[in-house]
Amino acid sequence: MEWGSWLCCEKMAVLHGGFLLAMKKSERSMLSEMKKADWATLGKPIVCAVQEICASEAEVDQGPREANMWQKKVLAFVWAKLLNCNANKANINEKIDIDAENDRRWKEDLFFSVESMIPEINHTILFELVKSLGASELFVELLLALPADTCHQEMTCFVEHVLDDTSEEDVAIFLDVWWELLKQHHGQRDELVQTFGEEVKKYLACSVDEFSSSSKRLKLDPDVALFSFAGHWSIPSLFVDCLKKMKNQVVPYVYKCSAIAKMSYTLCKSLVSGSSVELSAEMYLQKLSKLIVLGNPMIQPFPITKYFICIVKKSERELQALYQKSGFQLPQGELAPGIELLADIFQSWGAEIQTELKHDTNGQRRNLALYRTVESLKCLNQVGPLIQDCEMVPHKAKEILSDLILSSSSFVQKFDYYILSGSATIMDKVKMSVALTIIDSRMERYEEMCEIVASTPSWAFSESGWLNCLEKNRDIFQSTDLVLKLARTLKDGSTCTATELSKVKRLKSVVLDCLSALSISDKNNALLGVLSAYGGKGLCADGGPLKDWFEEEVNLVFNCITQSDTGNCIEKEVTDVIRVAFLNPEATIQKMCCLAALNLGAHKLFSQILKNIPALSYKDGQTAEGINILAKCLLETTFDSLSSIKEENQFLEFLTSLMEPGERIDEEPSLPLLQPAHIVKIFVLPYLTGGHSNVMFPLKILNSALKMSTTDDGTKEHWLLNCCPFPLTFALSQLLDSCILCWEVDSAKTSHHVSIEAKGLLIETLDMACDAVEQMISLNPEMWSTSVCWLYRKTEPLDWTVRLRLKTVFGAHFKYEVPTTLFEVCDLSNDGWSSISLPQYGPGTGLLAWMECCSVSTHMMEQMLSHLVIDAKNVEEVNMFSKGFLIALIQLLPWCSSSEWKRLNHVVKSLLQRELLHVPFSLEYVHYLPLLNLRPFTHHLQFSQLLLRAFQLICSHGCSDWIPTSGWKYVARQCAGSMSDILESVKCRLKGLTVQSLDGNQEAIFVIVQLFCHVIHIMVMMPTGTSDSLYYVSLELLSQYEALTLGNTSTTGLLNKVNEKHFLHSIAENLVSEEQRSVLLQKISTIC
Repeated sequence: MEWGSWLCCEKMAVLHGGFLLAMKKSERSMLSEMKKADWATLGKPIVCAVQEICASEAEVDQGPREANMWQKKVLAFVWAKLLNCNANKANINEKIDIDAENDRRWKEDLFFSVESMIPEINHTILFELVKSLGASELFVELLLALPADTCHQEMTCFVEHVLDDTSEEDVAIFLDVWWELLKQHHGQRDELVQTFGEEVKKYLACSVDEFSSSSKRLKLDPDVALFSFAGHWSIPSLFVDCLKKMKNQVVPYVYKCSAIAKMSYTLCKSLVSGSSVELSAEMYLQKLSKLIVLGNPMIQPFPITKYFICIVKKSERELQALYQKSGFQLPQGELAPGIELLADIFQSWGAEIQTELKHDTNGQRRNLALYRTVESLKCLNQVGPLIQDCEMVPHKAKEILSDLILSSSSFVQKFDYYILSGSATIMDKVKMSVALTIIDSRMERYEEMCEIVASTPSWAFSESGWLNCLEKNRDIFQSTDLVLKLARTLKDGSTCTATELSKVKRLKSVVLDCLSALSISDKNNALLGVLSAYGGKGLCADGGPLKDWFEEEVNLVFNCITQSDTGNCIEKEVTDVIRVAFLNPEATIQKMCCLAALNLGAHKLFSQILKNIPALSYKDGQTAEGINILAKCLLETTFDSLSSIKEENQFLEFLTSLMEPGERIDEEPSLPLLQPAHIVKIFVLPYLTGGHSNVMFPLKILNSALKMSTTDDGTKEHWLLNCCPFPLTFALSQLLDSCILCWEVDSAKTSHHVSIEAKGLLIETLDMACDAVEQMISLNPEMWSTSVCWLYRKTEPLDWTVRLRLKTVFGAHFKYEVPTTLFEVCDLSNDGWSSISLPQYGPGTGLLAWMECCSVSTHMMEQMLSHLVIDAKNVEEVNMFSKGFLIALIQLLPWCSSSEWKRLNHVVKSLLQRELLHVPFSLEYVHYLPLLNLRPFTHHLQFSQLLLRAFQLICSHGCSDWIPTSGWKYVARQCAGSMSDILESVKCRLKGLTVQSLDGNQEAIFVIVQLFCHVIHIMVMMPTGTSDSLYYVSLELLSQYEALTLGNTSTTGLLNKVNEKHFLHSIAENLVSEEQRSVLLQKISTIC
């Protein structure tokens, strides 16, 4: 600390003058021998000098703070001089070189210049100066900076001084110092006190080094208890003994009340050694406010002034001293004398205090003295029973304490009502003002005061200081609980008069700013709090100005979100959405859902935002079971308003994203906002099981839900268990059964039929549902046996192939049930298969049933191929089988889904490889056989030829009205898919030949030309406007032909290209469509 700037100045001269005048008045001209009785005469110049110094400083700074600091400086100077005098005496006794010592101190001692201006003094001057200045608080601050043993010595001197010819003023200063010692707790010391302590330690250390032998040196051990000293009474015991000796000199009842209070608190702190009594925040504020009002009955709580803040800090220090742990404790062995003294003075003074209280007209003095006495006795009554566990306290002392507690209880009960603290209104205003002061000044327990301020609606808007405090200190209101408490106040205040709207708007800004500053986890907790307290409409449930402000902000927020480029960071967008959702969660979600479904690409951004706000998956108790607020808004505002396939697909992506795990927040496990079970209950079951005409979209939703990975919650149960799994499976089975009517032209029927395009999706969905149900059944087969039987009975009227798909559900309960005619072409065992008689499957339909089984699943296809009964060596049998196969293929083609058709393609390839299916080459192939090796591409040509023959049959005159136009387009797509697969297979085979260093280029060209020819023939045969998909395949074939012929520039190759061009040209000219024909002819002409 820099002392030089003010040590040697006019103030030190004034102090020096005061001491010189005192010496001049002294008969012996020495202040070191001053007696207590001399102070009235000799001390006056010193006191006047100090008052002059402090008064001039107070005028300059216009406040007591600096004046108080100068009082502390003067006491530090005087005390340092006193302690240094003792050290100098030791030096003189040891004949130390005084000049050398002064030279050392001039360089090292901060107090040297001041001490040189102060004559030699004794403790009488120090203690009387403290008494005259009323500086007990400053005295104790400096005292506690001393080493423990020195502190004890100084207090011993102080007690002796007080007991010497005790006056009323001595009693007052004694009780004040005791009170300050009780209130002190070891916190951060100010710089002046810290410097004083360090300098004194230097004096003492120097004195010890030069005077004492090593065995008798003063030990500056920091671990020595401050208020106890080995071999002597503790400082609290000194005070107890002093009070006992001066008991008869304590005359005014106020001092008697004070003495009882000090004694009671000393015992209380000794009994609860090492701990503190916890007061609730509300009780703490109540007691603090009461203490302020009692000590300052005329104080005005608003506006909050500097004086009021000083009063609060002073009262806070007193209250803390009463309930915080302290080192000012009686050792257990010294508790008995303390108990006996307290009982003695309470018994002696009790009646007198009661009489004086009733006659005292000074309400402030009476109330404050009585309040402190009553509070101390209450505290003693609470902790008194702890003395029973103290083994070092004699039994007699315990009995005395029990009697004391009993008698003091009646005293407390009788006089508690005397303590007047003003009206309830005044007290409430003081409480508010005190709470705001604690927050503004960041005093102890200010965080708890924030909770009280936020949760006391009656304070809101009553004084401008309340709102000002929130705005100024919003950084310490940033917790979930405080935000929710302020939200309640905001909601209650939204019904205010028009004149208070500006205040409500300011509060709204504070609340939302505090919310925005929270972590993402706390933001969600706050949002959950609003939802649970006020429901889906949040703070806007009652309408009013909050609803109007919400409408303004929500539009602004979403306009900014949809128009901004968020990049990889969406924290701001998440915060903005939470801000408006905090006001009205339901309306915010509705807005988001609409934008996610209708704005192109917006669904990705909004799903990412929502994943950061899991609070919006809150389940409102007023909604249907299992429906959370997010799902409810999706259903009400979006689902039924989708008007196009594009919007449906975007909405489906949005839903699927919400079923995926959300963002991981604060190490919490990430869970989806929408559980698949909830989605199915809301968006699927009512439509699939209720006979709704539009089932395609709910079917897509169910498919996406079933693809979601199941979370293992320890139960091993699939979420489908909660979605009526067997009725759902039956509903899907019914839809699949209706697919056979997909080409019916009666609109009354088709409105309830699934389109052939949806059949593949339906089959995939049914398979996944069956797998999930099988998983459920496997965990407890007996529990589900009744449900399995129910499903079996319900599916009896359906097409027999449906039950084949449900075999995973039926398990060992039921066999595969197939038409009887299937056994004519398969060697199936009776253990797993049973026959059923179906009228539509008469003689000769076994192969049709066989092919239907092949299309059901890969597993079933493999079984059918392995159990097929046909003699490959019997030419007639193979020929008949091949013809029957072609007829069955034609019968199944229009009703096969893409996956089913692919399985049948695999069946064709397998039968061709096994030479069980005979497809003869066309006659024109014969001319090329001597020139080309078509063996690697035999099956490709045969498959293409099979498709051509199939379409020759179905395009014949007798089948012209077999299926509608949409059906023709569908079979064309199926055929186009097969032709594309054949082309890809040819390319792969050609690549394989190249790896084997074999040239198959010319053969591949021939095959591609033949494929082109077959495709064109099919297109010509099909009804007009139905063969577009085959047209695209023909273009693909020409592109591949061009790629293969580019590298062949030989004369033979060029001549072949001319011939092939003529051939391709002649084939393409047969097309009916002018547009398709012209494009193909143009492409052919550019190839060669």
